[in-house]
Amino acid sequence: MRRKLSKKERLEIYNKTYGHCAYCGCEIPFKGFHADHIKCLRNYEWDNDDINTVKNMFPACGSCNIYKRTMDLETFRKMLSGIPMRLSRDVSTYNIALRFGLIKEDVKSVKFYFEKIGIKIE
Repeated sequence: MRRKLSKKERLEIYNKTYGHCAYCGCEIPFKGFHADHIKCLRNYEWDNDDINTVKNMFPACGSCNIYKRTMDLETFRKMLSGIPMRLSRDVSTYNIALRFGLIKEDVKSVKFYFEKIGIKIE
């Protein structure tokens, strides 16, 4: 079960990535940032004490946290990597923008911000 975090715990989570989303790296305000479970509550034992700890949480922007939902990190990475293919398949405006050179695809592997700044997941 989800539990309410203390202000001290929220600050500790926020400071893990220096006020940036752990996934995309955008700056996030302290007020209103999402405390995302790295290992999702839904996928693990409810009585597992490690799930609701600061150690299992990252600060996230709303869009990354909502898109990640209950995915583990590697599934989230795979979903992000597939966005250009899904856009080209499903969105004609995207294809028009590509043809007119208004956007450029840059296919590369997804590296999360927390990885770029050297945070390791246990």
